Formats: sequence, structure tokens, C-alpha cells
Amino acid sequence: MSSIYLAGSSGRLGREIQTSANLKNMNIQQLNRTDVSTFTEILKKRSVPSEKAILLDVSLPEGTKTLTESLLSTDCDGLCAFVIGSTGHTHDMLNKLQHLSQKVPVVLSSNFSRGVFLFEEILKARTTSGASVADLARTLGFDLALWESHHTKKLDAPSGTAKTLAKAAGIGTDRISSSRVGSVIGEHALLFSQESEELRLTHTAHARRLFAEGALSLCERLFEKKLKNQMYSMSDALNELISI
Repeated sequence: MSSIYLAGSSGRLGREIQTSANLKNMNIQQLNRTDVSTFTEILKKRSVPSEKAILLDVSLPEGTKTLTESLLSTDCDGLCAFVIGSTGHTHDMLNKLQHLSQKVPVVLSSNFSRGVFLFEEILKARTTSGASVADLARTLGFDLALWESHHTKKLDAPSGTAKTLAKAAGIGTDRISSSRVGSVIGEHALLFSQESEELRLTHTAHARRLFAEGALSLCERLFEKKLKNQMYSMSDALNELISI
């Protein structure tokens, strides 16, 4: 049996992941705050040591820090990957994750949405000329900017997803406009604009469960195919895992 150890299970995304996992009959083990600090001991004491395990962290940066430091002190046997859905990590924390990725694959994702992954791939895809979509747009005289909107309780602005899409489009964070209003789950639009015309690529999240479904889909692929020990973004990992 394969197990997903979930840190941040009491949060909104954590609850969605548990609900979606139950519908898919996936084995989810919840980690409370005490479990987070002793996770390596839990890993060693599994009833079936040979079973595959994934650590899925949707807590806060503080929880990620505790888990990372704990994993750095052990050999990580039986752990297929450490998947992180929290953002806002310090430079020092990213260095620790980079060090940890020499022992176990680390997937650091700003957004588990499969649609956002497609958005990135569209922006990075090569056109007939050989240029990326974004570079071709600039050559044709279009000005690029990104707009994003989330609910009022979202703390970071611009969001990690907006930064990821901006990077894929080759634009700076100064070209991102952010709105925090009502209960909007998430909307991101890349604008290609010039004086007489405009083109928009937009991703809209209709339900929070899409993030849970994307996280679990990633975990299923990680159980099926072992990644090399290194650091991955969500798109890097999926490009390694998906076979077409």
C-alpha cells in the first residue's frame, strides 16, 4: 500500500485533499503539529516499511522548515518525494531544501492546478519561428502584463502563481497587478496588448478542490515513477512524469 502523509490537514486545502483522497480511496495519514516535529520517527515505525510514502506539505513555511530540518537528519528511506505547496520561503530555507533534494526528490509548487501547468506550457511552447509564444508576441509589438485576483484573506501579493506565470512569460514582477476582493478563489490573466488590439490568456479557478485534485494527481504519478533526487517545480516534475 502507498501512503500520503499530509501536513497542514486542518487548513482549507488540507481538508479538500482529504475529501478528494477519500473519494479516490487513497491512503492519507494526517500529521498534526506534534507529528510534524517527529515525522522521521513515524516514517521509521511504519507497519510496512517497504510501502511507498510521499510527504505532502500544505502547511505554513514554519511547518515546512520543521519537516525539512527533520528530514535532513535522516536517510529518508521509503520516501518517494517531499511535495510542498506552501510559499513565502526565505533564501536560507530554499538552500536547505536544495540540500535536502540531494537525498529525496523535492517538488516545490506555487500552485497544484493542472490548468496553470498548461498555462505555463503554452507560454514556453515554441512557435513555428522557434521563438516562445511570449517572445513572438513582443517581436510583433505587443506589450505584456499580468493581472491576478484572489480572496481578501490571501496574504501575499503578487501570488506565487502570478510570479511563476510572469517568469514563464519573461516579464518582471513590476508588470503584475494584484487584486484581493471577496471570496475569489483565483484568476490569472496574461495580457498581450498594443494600440489597436489585445489578446488575453486567462485561467479561472471555479472550485478549491481543483488544487486538491492536482496535488493528488501529482502524488499518483510520483508513486508510479521515481524522480531523480533534485529540486523540481510543479511543471518540471510533471514534464518528467508525463509520458505522451
